[in-house]
Parts: sequence; structure tokens; C-alpha cells
Amino acid sequence: MKLNPSKCTFGVSSGRFLGYLVMQRGIEAHPLQIKAILEMKSPSTVKEIQSPTGRAAALNRFLLKSTDKFVPFFKALKKGQKDKWDEECEVAFQNLTTYLTSPPLLLKAVPGEDMFVYLAESNSIVSSALIREELGAQHSVFYTSKALLYAKTRYPKLEKLILALLVSATKLRLYYQTHQVIVMTDFPLRSILHSLDASQRLMKWAIELSQYNLLYQPKTAIKAQAFADFVA
Repeated sequence: MKLNPSKCTFGVSSGRFLGYLVMQRGIEAHPLQIKAILEMKSPSTVKEIQSPTGRAAALNRFLLKSTDKFVPFFKALKKGQKDKWDEECEVAFQNLTTYLTSPPLLLKAVPGEDMFVYLAESNSIVSSALIREELGAQHSVFYTSKALLYAKTRYPKLEKLILALLVSATKLRLYYQTHQVIVMTDFPLRSILHSLDASQRLMKWAIELSQYNLLYQPKTAIKAQAFADFVA
């Protein structure tokens, strides 16, 4: 292996890497990325609406339920809609900028430490929050969020939660393979996945999830308001 000294930095407490600000404790969104969104004016044209959506998409891992935040923007971009930027879009845009004024610090995972995943679902979106505990407090490690196609929006609530877990495990495979992940849920997801009467879809998901050593526990007291809002 050969290293280019002009492109290497050693012995620093923090630095930019792959567009993020990497520090000893974890990862933060780069201030320049956040500033680009905070300084934007409310969009009025299709091209302007695409801009904040694209810029914010680069910060998905830092955004709690990111897809939920973008839904009004997606609606505004649909063809045939006359008044594209309406009050709902403006409220969503202001909420996004407010959230980004204090983005979370994503803590790095500690080898051998248990990790926890919270799941959430809505009519057309499934989300997850992967966290770890440090000194009795819960801290974010990674957020995932996925919009559902029309057919999947008709899934029952329990199936949507299992799908949220599958999306999280697929996207964050490295964490699930190297850590004991505990699924925090008050729903009988494990029983449904291992039921003899499970549908072919659930059987397929059960097989995909069987490669991970998952534990299922009921949700206890949530130690951070962000997660309380997430699972509400």
C-alpha cells in the first residue's frame, strides 16, 4: 500500500471524511452541508423544490424519520399539481431547518457492545433508529427510513414493522453481523415470523433475518425525548 503524504492527516482530533465530520466520539453532519440548507429561501419552482430534497437526502443518516420529513416535498413534485409549494410544504421546510440547527451526534459503535433498534411505521413509510447506550443514556448510531410503494402501504401494521427491521438489517448489515442487536418492540414480531401459519412473504423475511442473532424485548423507559417522539 502506498500513501500520498499530501492527502494524509495524522494525529488530529477531528476531520472531514466522506463528507462527514468525524470525531473521536462519533460522526456529525458537516456544517457546510447544513449551512447550505439553512440559507435556502422557500422554494417556488420544481427545480428549487428538488434542491432542498436532494441536499437533505445526503444527511439521511442524521435525520430522524427522514422520509416523513420529505413527504410534502414529494407531493409537490408530482405532475399535474397546480399549487406545488403550499402551506404543508412550508411547514415541513421550516421544521427541517429547525431540526438541522442542532443535528444529532452519531456515536460510533463499540466492539462487543449490545445495540438496540427501535421501529416505526406510518401509512407509507417505515423507519428505524439504531442506538447504543452509554452511561445510562441512549445515543443515536444510525437512522434509516424508506417510502413504501402503493402495494406495500396496504400491509398490516405488524408486517410493516417487520419490513422496517428488514430494511434496517439490510442497510446496516455490518452492525447486525458484528453486534448483538436487540429489537425493542411491544409487538409479537418474533412469534409472527416463526408462526407455522405465516405467509410466504413473512417466511421469506424470516429466512433473511435468521442470519442475524436478534433478540426481542419489550420497550422499557425510553431515556431520550427523540426516541420517545420516534416511537409515538
